[in-house]
Amino acid sequence: MKRRFDSGKLHHGLIFMGADLQGLEIASLDLIRHILNMPGGRDEHPDLFHLRPSGRARIITVEKTRELIGELNQSSHQGGAKIALIHEADRMRTQAANAFLKTLEEPASDTYLILLSTRPHSMLSTIRSRCMQVRFIGHKQVSSEENWIRWLVKYENWILSLLDREALKRDRITPVFAAYGLASGLTALIRSNSENECKTVLRSLTSELDEKEKLALESSVARRVRSDLLRQVADKTRDIALACVNTEDERKKNFMKLARVLTNLERNVGLLEVNLKEETAIEDFCLSSLRIWSSK
Repeated sequence: MKRRFDSGKLHHGLIFMGADLQGLEIASLDLIRHILNMPGGRDEHPDLFHLRPSGRARIITVEKTRELIGELNQSSHQGGAKIALIHEADRMRTQAANAFLKTLEEPASDTYLILLSTRPHSMLSTIRSRCMQVRFIGHKQVSSEENWIRWLVKYENWILSLLDREALKRDRITPVFAAYGLASGLTALIRSNSENECKTVLRSLTSELDEKEKLALESSVARRVRSDLLRQVADKTRDIALACVNTEDERKKNFMKLARVLTNLERNVGLLEVNLKEETAIEDFCLSSLRIWSSK
């Protein structure tokens, strides 16, 4: 991207897409510093304009979008390029996206529009088709936080106890209480990690957010943290199911149970996106897993 800019061939509309929004922001700011010739480490510039979601619903409103368009139509403050950085561009409502589309089709001279999205196919196709799409492929880091590691150990021991038919015959009560404990522990970990991550992200910002933007950012961070931890739960579940088989018959049974457990997890993740209470979804996952793993 930097070489394209230096040779005058950088497209004015870019969509940075990938699974890690924070990584997309870091990559976009690296390019922006190059375009605006900003000193190293600086994230703010009079010709850099941010557009963010606001409110608990994390919506980019048409009013905020029109404010941005007005800024871009002004002359450059320092006589160079102007850049709009749209965070979570897929959160644009249709009216805001349509207002933005004209600017994307006919931008002011020496203006670049960089859109960040973890869900690019939720954006209007007319916006995607007018941008150069840059896909970032990265691997999420597995959390090494001590409380999280302890939770995963308890989770593994719980599944192994459910797969042990003889032990289950002797004690059917302890695994039930353990399921509730695991659900409560996972909910608490998601919340504490979300709070810590949000504090880190807010400290890293050099521009002030209004209350609605801050609320939207907190919601976005919480969803990202929750998604990452639940992905690690899915990975751990798969590893446990595949590691504790001795015969082909056991392998087939575990494959079938694993598929049902992960299907249920996926269903609950989907319900979380439409505002099912977090503790309810996680408790349902643990209790459903209890029934599946303990079945014959």
